Amino acid sequence: MASSGAINTVGIIHNPHIEAAAPLAVKIAQAVRHRGAEVWMAQEVDNPEIAHLVAQTDLLVTIGGDGSILRAAHSTAGCTAMILGVNLGRIGFLTETEPDGWEQTLSRVLDGDYWVEERMMLQAEVRRGAETLAQGNALNDVVVGKGAHARAVHLQVRADGDLLAAYVADGLIVATPTGSTAYALAAGGPIMPPQQRNILLVPVAPHLSLNRPVVLADGVQVQVIVGRRTPATLILDGDVVAELAAGDVVCVGASSCTARFARVRERDYFYRTLMARLAPKE
Repeated sequence: MASSGAINTVGIIHNPHIEAAAPLAVKIAQAVRHRGAEVWMAQEVDNPEIAHLVAQTDLLVTIGGDGSILRAAHSTAGCTAMILGVNLGRIGFLTETEPDGWEQTLSRVLDGDYWVEERMMLQAEVRRGAETLAQGNALNDVVVGKGAHARAVHLQVRADGDLLAAYVADGLIVATPTGSTAYALAAGGPIMPPQQRNILLVPVAPHLSLNRPVVLADGVQVQVIVGRRTPATLILDGDVVAELAAGDVVCVGASSCTARFARVRERDYFYRTLMARLAPKE
């Protein structure tokens, strides 16, 4: 497998809420130092105090689940750092190795025996008139929903400026192919291969409106306009970003940033991993 260059600096992020994560982080750090690379450790990658470290890091090892990887993807957006996930979570769609296989996987990556998988991210921006209220990137999905409000939200959706649909629903998921196996899947959306760059629209509990998912072409810009009857909430990869009022417009499109993963598995790993993760547990 082709290498993308020498790995001189490794960051290790471990989930503080998982008991086994911290001891494993120490073992991984020792292995990295033994190979002659610099290493740093932290519990939370989205801490502004370590942003400068992330920018200078070649490989970011996450110890946790997919949530840890989502936070790592946000922090590395715009950087060249690769992500290597060690799964201590419940599902681990995005992780590369299990706790009993990290030594072999890490050794191969440090030896240059890996390939880089780049996954599309979304960029979302909230506009209220001429003002930009909030913006950010998402690896899984952008959700415009009712949040803590009891009533369904009224949303109008445009694709490249043309009216596509009007929804009365608990929310609307705007997902990447990566996010098609997350919230969008639970809401009845299709599974998409991660190398695609389409945008997926999935309504959540729609009422008297379009109730089918819609797959949009690569490069389409989506505008979600909040209706007059109820406020809404903007959520990026599970984190509340903004409270929306009537008339607010959420603009979503492909981000210029991608999430970069160091992989040692074969390039067609996705379907085997998918079946393994979705198979019923005995």
